[in-house]
Amino acid sequence: FTMQSQFDWRLSGTVRVGAGNVTVNNQADVDAIKAAGVTLTVQPGTNVRANADGILLVTRGSRIEANGTVNAPITFSSLDNDFDGLGEWGGIVLQGFATQFGGGNTGACTGGGEVCNVTGEGGNTVALYGGNDDADSSGTLRYVRIAEGGLVDGPDNEVNGLTMQGVGHGTTIEYVQVHNNLDDAFEWFGGTVNARYLVATGNDDDSIDYDEGWRGNVQYGIVIMDQNKPTPTGSNDPRGIEANSDGPDDFVPQTNGTLANLTIIGSAINDGQPGARLRGAVTTGIYNSAIGGFDSGCVRIQDEDTANSVITFVNVLTNCAGGTYQQGRAANTDGTISQAFTLDEAFSIVEGVANVGATVIPPTANGSSFTFDQTSYIGAIAPGTSAGNAWWSGWTLPGTISTASQAPAPASFVSCNGSSTVCTVTGTIDQDYTFTAGVEWRLSGTVRVGTGNEMVNSLADVAAVKAAGVTLTVEPGVNVKGLSDGVLLVTRGSRIEANGTANAPITFSSLDGDFDGLGEWGGIVVQGFATQFGSGNTGACNGVGDVCNVTGEGGSTVALYGGTDDDDDSGTLRYVRIAEGGLVAGPDNEVNGLTLQGVGYNTTIEYVQVHNNLDDAFEWFGGTANARYIVATNNDDDSIDYDEGARINVQYAIVIMDQNPAATPTGSNDPRGIEANSDGVDDYVPQTMATISNATIIGGAINAGQPGFRLRGAVTTGVYNSAVGGFDAGCVRIQDEPDANPPAVWVINFVNLLTNCAGGTYQQGRDADIDGTTELAFTIDNAFALTDLAASVAAPVIPEIANGSGFTHEATTYVGAVEPGTPAGSAWWAGWTFPGTVSLP
Repeated sequence: FTMQSQFDWRLSGTVRVGAGNVTVNNQADVDAIKAAGVTLTVQPGTNVRANADGILLVTRGSRIEANGTVNAPITFSSLDNDFDGLGEWGGIVLQGFATQFGGGNTGACTGGGEVCNVTGEGGNTVALYGGNDDADSSGTLRYVRIAEGGLVDGPDNEVNGLTMQGVGHGTTIEYVQVHNNLDDAFEWFGGTVNARYLVATGNDDDSIDYDEGWRGNVQYGIVIMDQNKPTPTGSNDPRGIEANSDGPDDFVPQTNGTLANLTIIGSAINDGQPGARLRGAVTTGIYNSAIGGFDSGCVRIQDEDTANSVITFVNVLTNCAGGTYQQGRAANTDGTISQAFTLDEAFSIVEGVANVGATVIPPTANGSSFTFDQTSYIGAIAPGTSAGNAWWSGWTLPGTISTASQAPAPASFVSCNGSSTVCTVTGTIDQDYTFTAGVEWRLSGTVRVGTGNEMVNSLADVAAVKAAGVTLTVEPGVNVKGLSDGVLLVTRGSRIEANGTANAPITFSSLDGDFDGLGEWGGIVVQGFATQFGSGNTGACNGVGDVCNVTGEGGSTVALYGGTDDDDDSGTLRYVRIAEGGLVAGPDNEVNGLTLQGVGYNTTIEYVQVHNNLDDAFEWFGGTANARYIVATNNDDDSIDYDEGARINVQYAIVIMDQNPAATPTGSNDPRGIEANSDGVDDYVPQTMATISNATIIGGAINAGQPGFRLRGAVTTGVYNSAVGGFDAGCVRIQDEPDANPPAVWVINFVNLLTNCAGGTYQQGRDADIDGTTELAFTIDNAFALTDLAASVAAPVIPEIANGSGFTHEATTYVGAVEPGTPAGSAWWAGWTFPGTVSLP
């Protein structure tokens, strides 16, 4: 029978091809089924749509010849016209006479005989499959798209997008996509069928799943988990790869798969699940592949005590929160490489680590002549391939091979190249706008988000600025590059939502391809309506009343900030990396890596790194914005700097000054780990206060003559459960302000502060009011955790700075930024910070 492309074909109920899913009792029955077998031919370009109960079941002994082309793929979907449904029909089930192996290591389902009758998953209409003919052919699926399936027949009994039950290696599976399936995308139950060029996108359960003694090979595959759906449906626990042979019932040590050139990208839907789960006696080899974007490690290996499984990884690039392994480890060959990677428009890996030597990949022996191409790259697509020439291009469902939610929107402030792979932004972003993934975004000059840095004269002006505020959204994984004069200025009343992930951080840097420059562009300036306090103890915003207009540091284009709303919200910076900034606008007027001017406490600042900035890394000018999980590496001036009445809390911070033994600061820079200033007649601002906990601050030669902390004047500061070392002029300098008028009371408290500096703890000035310091030559491991016994402490009460936020410092029982005993791959900074920056010589 032939399905011609000019007709709209519909499946109602379980449509059987042939009648081979019945009981066979002897070889004569098998021969009779093969002789009676039929072939369903589906012409290129045909659309097959299914009712809610529709399933296409190709039974053993019969065949499907769905041989589409790149320009005329064959599509199976539900009745509606789009492809965004989930579980709207069944799927395709192929059954064959190849060998299936029974649970409990009971051997081939044929036992000592010649025939086999295994009940297939997918409902009572699917019925029986299996045999002893590993060379069996169920036909061809080539340039085929299967969407919106996953009909549920019962618990753990759903229809996969493409189910292969006892399918033999005479079957051809190439260029097949399963999209938006409610159950697994591809699942092999026994059999020997190999595959090439597979795509699994938006599926709600596992993407590549094999068990029951499948012995086969797969080369070239793309897996993209749903980038929008936050949680899976029901009891689904989606992973990129699932292989199962554990426990007394499911123990099938014959299960053996070799997989090569896969790119597997997870998302929030995989919450708590690794990229690959290999359970029990599953022999598996993974070669030249990449796994990223999962929040619970890239791999979980659960060996079965009675199993003799062999797990081999060669050139496997991993980038997952929690590191490579959530559990277990490859015991045979562990050729894993943990490094952040990015994907270009063709879905090839951009970083040079993807280029490897030509790899000999031994196939799983299943009686076929399958051989792996000897590729010299990691991932599904060769680096340098144009998007139009990628093997998935032209036949997959439009827009599905992407982690970006949309293409760049046209706007007056945006100019893109012809392919929209590079977009330059200038002037003022005056509407809600998104920097989409897959595009290189460039900043030319000072790019303003909103217009709130202009003069406000009344509360009505403030309300108008807020009403006109816009939001800049930056998608995970986006690279934003500043030209030499580039600055991103988020003005008061507007917001930035840069919400990256551990596996797809957002990066701001200069135009070049590395991150080792200094002062090559500006940085990020965020302004808000929170309170700034004037110098000379003149009060909130110099005591001018309901509105505030403070001139911000960073050049004439930065202009005005401040207000009276301590709960102001400037958006989110999360999993964001800022490198190579520090543009100099004039003496003592540079752009910090992240400048926070009057920013309110409803702003989220978490998992942010500033690297190689010519000026300070993080500086607060007034405001109430708290922060957690910040990293400052190789910056040329201070790392954590607060003044002008900033009232803030910071927990979990890593500071590593330039470790080059010949390093010296630029110009008049005088770098320290912490700088807080409220001294002298002009800078006296006694409202300046901070509580900092769980910080690890390491100096270097660049800090010659400078202490680790410099607390000048009327700055109330508490530092708890922290460590500072490597400075040559003492760890702390406290400079009281003797001429304060009226006299001010400011408190310096150190609790569980380990110090290890030439010159001792205090370089100058008085001791802290609570002096809980201990001089100790502490050591740091690869996770950047302290290894010394003194790093274990009783959890102190850490009083937060009361700024209206309700921020609470977590009660920790250790000193430093990372809990002792944490594996390096599981540290909170792992995977998203610039490679190699959180380390010591």
